[in-house]
Amino acid sequence: MTVTFSLVKGSLIDKGDKSYIESLIDETQKKYGCHTIHYWDLVEESGEMGDRKTRGPVIDIIRIDSEVYALGVRQQVRGDFAPYNGLSPIPSEPRAPSLSYQKLGECFKCFRPLVGHEEVFLDIGCAPGGSTYFLLKNGFRVIGVDPKPVNNEVREDFPEGFLFLNTNYAKLKTKHLRGLPPINWIVFDVDTSAKGALPSLLKLMSKLEECVGLIMTVKLEQNFSIYDIVELEEMAKNSGYSEIRKSILPSHDKEFCFFITKVD
Repeated sequence: MTVTFSLVKGSLIDKGDKSYIESLIDETQKKYGCHTIHYWDLVEESGEMGDRKTRGPVIDIIRIDSEVYALGVRQQVRGDFAPYNGLSPIPSEPRAPSLSYQKLGECFKCFRPLVGHEEVFLDIGCAPGGSTYFLLKNGFRVIGVDPKPVNNEVREDFPEGFLFLNTNYAKLKTKHLRGLPPINWIVFDVDTSAKGALPSLLKLMSKLEECVGLIMTVKLEQNFSIYDIVELEEMAKNSGYSEIRKSILPSHDKEFCFFITKVD
């Protein structure tokens, strides 16, 4: 069975000015049986949720710029941003080395992890530095892991709070982390098999006493099936992680984010 993510990915109906989009609402509600409307503002980074308790088709109205709005329909899922391809809710950062800046921003906006000030992230697969740049800009400390170097912008803009381990994640051991600040979270963005990587990540996390969660990007390959997602969830449950969530990424229709943490 080939996986489809129709339940976490919206269908764009139309674009236009505000009055035109509003004229489409009644017809769209009847056609798709939508029970609630959500309003999103990509310019102001704000949103107004409809009823989140009832599962089913919902309408999203998104302000893209001062004049252009979009109307879409999706199956309501847990999360708080509109999952439309190419419409990232995170403003671009000119100095960020890659689009991973926005990608990780989308993960944070969707899952809102409970992260304290100056907590430490182990950013595995950090080069060229987009995700690291996002974390540092938001006040977190980062230990980056990658066989390739990060771009100069990372060190130039954030002379403190960043350490770098020049190694492949598959060779990373807890001994490499001795003497470094305790790690609270792991970010994993590596072009590899999710099923192959997750067991080693869970093993690593079990040895890091203060590590509470993982934000993992999963590539949607042609042979990736719905059973693989279930298997990822079972791995996390068997390792004691009680909060397991996933969502497609708005700016990357071939990737989704797998989020796990322990709830006290």
